[in-house]
Amino acid sequence: MNSRKNDIEIIYSRLRQHLHGGNGFAINHFMQTPEHSLVKFVLGKGNRLKAMISAGIHGDEPSGVEAICSFLENNRFDNFSDEWELTFLPCLNPYGYEHGLRENHEGKDLNRLFKHESPPTEVRFAKSIFDSSYDLTIELHEDFMTPGYYLYQKGTHAEDDLLGKKILQAVKNIMPINLNGEIDGCSAQGGIIVQGNEPMDWWPMALYSLSKGTRRCLTLETATKLSMDARIEAHLVAIDTALNYFSRKK
Repeated sequence: MNSRKNDIEIIYSRLRQHLHGGNGFAINHFMQTPEHSLVKFVLGKGNRLKAMISAGIHGDEPSGVEAICSFLENNRFDNFSDEWELTFLPCLNPYGYEHGLRENHEGKDLNRLFKHESPPTEVRFAKSIFDSSYDLTIELHEDFMTPGYYLYQKGTHAEDDLLGKKILQAVKNIMPINLNGEIDGCSAQGGIIVQGNEPMDWWPMALYSLSKGTRRCLTLETATKLSMDARIEAHLVAIDTALNYFSRKK
């Protein structure tokens, strides 16, 4: 039996302290695993641009969870409150987060099961969020093997491919970019995974998001070997860059 390394209730408590009305805030969707609540919250409800930001689908990647807390605690939404409706899934795998495990309580890698006919509760919860369509989805991850930041991106508009480069240009001031020609078994160019269009037997959340009409799907990977502060700041700068990109386009 794994002892707990983190406490998801501390995360939820931090979020509640900063979610007190204002900016169109609403918590309006819960689902329950055997031990934990799955939480969604929305800022700027009804605004014209819509994004979903998620973290913690792999429980041993805590920097994304911390980045979402920091986004609220440092009032970063103030810069976007006139334009953006932001839906947050602060921790999709609370069991994994508490025990420092990639998988959920059933030993399943949740980010491999978005094409599964009978997925775990956590995946059903995430899929239910796509009842709405989004301009942008951002998934916050980290990688213990990478020497620096990198990302995956998919979308419906080729013109948005330059967003990946813009993000890495901004992040390189905080941490190195992984410039290897191969990352995580995939070809890469300048820190961006080069993905083909071949059918996949399994889907990560990003492909499910794309199938639901999301304009741009980003999977952002920070380097676990670097400090937590650097990992959080890199993700926050990436989020800011992505939101500002679409704010200026529309």
